[in-house]
Amino acid sequence: MLSQIVEAIHGVEASEAWKKLKKLVLDQIVPNLERQVFNEASKDEVDVKKIYRLQGQLIWARKYTDLKRLGEWKKMELESIKNQLHEEIPRDGAL
Repeated sequence: MLSQIVEAIHGVEASEAWKKLKKLVLDQIVPNLERQVFNEASKDEVDVKKIYRLQGQLIWARKYTDLKRLGEWKKMELESIKNQLHEEIPRDGAL
C-alpha cells in the first residue's frame, strides 16, 4: 500500500492540474502561516495556544503542500520498512 501511495503522489505531482493548483493556492499557504506566526510572536502579549496552533498548521502545510517532499518522505518510510524486514529475516531463511 505504501508503494502505491508513492506512485500516486508522483503521478499527481506530474499533472498540469496539480501544478496550477499549487501555483494559485498552495504556494501561498506556507509564507502566509509563517507571517502569522511571526506577527503573533511579535505581540506584547503572546497567545500561546494560537502560536501552537499556527505552528502545527505550518508543519502540516510544509509537509503536504510540497508533493515532492511528501513523496520522498513516504519513499524513505517504505525503505525503512524494507530494511527492518530484511534485518528480521536471516539470509539463510531460518527463523
